[in-house]
Amino acid sequence: MKKIFKISLVAIIAAVTLTSCNCFKKVAKNINELSITSSPAVLTLKGSTVDAVCTLEVPAKVFVTSAVLKVTPVLVYEGGEIIGTPKYFQGEKVKDNYTVVPYGEASKMTLAASFEYKPEIKRSTLVLRVEAKCKKGDLVALPEEFIVAEGVSTVQLLADDFAKLSIAKDNFKRVTTISEKANIMYTVNSSVVRSKELSSDELATLQNFIKENEGAYRRTVGDVYANAYASPEGPLELNDKLSASRGTSTEKALAKKFKKDKTPAKGIQVDALGEDWDGFKELVEQSNIEQKDLILQILQMTQDPEKRDAEIKNLAAVFTVLSETILPELRRSRLQVDVDVEGYTDQEIKDLVNGDINSLKIEEVLYGATLFTDLATQTKAYTAATKNFASCYRAWNNLGVVLAKDGKINEAKGAFAKAANLNASSNEVINNLGVIALFEGNNAEAKKYFSSISTSDSKYNMGLVNLAEGNYAAAVKTLEGYNLAVAEVCNGNVSRAKTILSSEKSAAADYLKALIAAKEGNGAGVTSNLNTAISKDASYEALSKNEVEFIKYVK
Repeated sequence: MKKIFKISLVAIIAAVTLTSCNCFKKVAKNINELSITSSPAVLTLKGSTVDAVCTLEVPAKVFVTSAVLKVTPVLVYEGGEIIGTPKYFQGEKVKDNYTVVPYGEASKMTLAASFEYKPEIKRSTLVLRVEAKCKKGDLVALPEEFIVAEGVSTVQLLADDFAKLSIAKDNFKRVTTISEKANIMYTVNSSVVRSKELSSDELATLQNFIKENEGAYRRTVGDVYANAYASPEGPLELNDKLSASRGTSTEKALAKKFKKDKTPAKGIQVDALGEDWDGFKELVEQSNIEQKDLILQILQMTQDPEKRDAEIKNLAAVFTVLSETILPELRRSRLQVDVDVEGYTDQEIKDLVNGDINSLKIEEVLYGATLFTDLATQTKAYTAATKNFASCYRAWNNLGVVLAKDGKINEAKGAFAKAANLNASSNEVINNLGVIALFEGNNAEAKKYFSSISTSDSKYNMGLVNLAEGNYAAAVKTLEGYNLAVAEVCNGNVSRAKTILSSEKSAAADYLKALIAAKEGNGAGVTSNLNTAISKDASYEALSKNEVEFIKYVK
């Protein structure tokens, strides 16, 4: 929509009188009007500035060939004004280096206006002040200011600027598993369980583990699992049979041993796994055997177990060492017993957070804090975590989050700094440091933090930075909900904004709907949405009275 303002000839004639120059008299009778337009028609905050391009349309045979005009954009508001950068125009016979305006044809004079935003200019008037002279002499101000636009639209500032803070997750598990292991070793090509294997310290420890945990509070003992192996030497078929035989002998020997020792094992599960190539590789990797790398390369490149065995045996000197140090360790049944330990219930943890919080482990405290919604209890829990587990960066980070949510920004900043000292590479800590920078108005610092990671929180927060900087096309890619609707309005995609707002029920959303209705010339929509917004939050009534978009709708 164009705003056209006629410029009276009185102003130009006055300039002629003041300068004792008649250069304007030659064209005065041919000047009917100049029109002024602004792009955008409604001044709009973008980033931190209000920018506009002013265009003066000049009819043919109007701009005197010997004239010079200085045109200055000025933003006038109650209590002050901001003077923009002037631009000079000259007639065709003037020998300065200004923009030339032709005499014989219609043309346009354009100049850019840019003003740093501050709240006072929301209700302001953009005017052009013109000074004129003819070739020589001083510029004389014309007595009339030419109005270009009224008010500044600040849709960008309607964004909810609460950035997303990142909680570092706890590792609490309701049920944890503890285990005990032992080995029953065999001699080459044998599946006989030797008596010394049944009296080993390893097996005694495993049996005591079962006895101590069977029937204990919140503990469930599982079966004994036995994986029977053969060392990877000799024919594959033979080793498979040997592995199966060892599994059978292990099961019988353990059953007899457990019965004699009254070990309360629930069951014995046996799995015959044949040649133990995985164990072979693990032991070779841990050894200092000559040609170790070559052996590992053979294991990696050769999938057929018989070919592997043959190639390794070809390394005669090395195979002797393997036979003495590695292979005997693979003639075995590997035993394992798991015990599931059930932790506190949610209610028990909540009771301890409110009571004996110092008895909780770090994961229990971090999890316990998430069971509450009030900031006071969360702060208590995380504060206890920082005292009892001071080296845990997650405790400091999460304390900073709840402090920030409680408006204690300086304390939050300190907590995040301590978290960063403990773990500077944490995505949660990096994001939260960026949020603090954003809160302090340091967009450059915030951008540095957010761009260094790629989490959902940091991407959203980068959208807030882009929105604040007027980079709306980038902002709409990562924002969501109401803020995405604000960014879409700023980006000129009103239809998309309306779709997003259809599911938003806040007073802010209703106010934005009213602004969209005003942009579309929908007076009824302005009234209904604005009334709804005010009914939810009375502060929007005062805000609407300063809204340039509502000038013709709100009295």
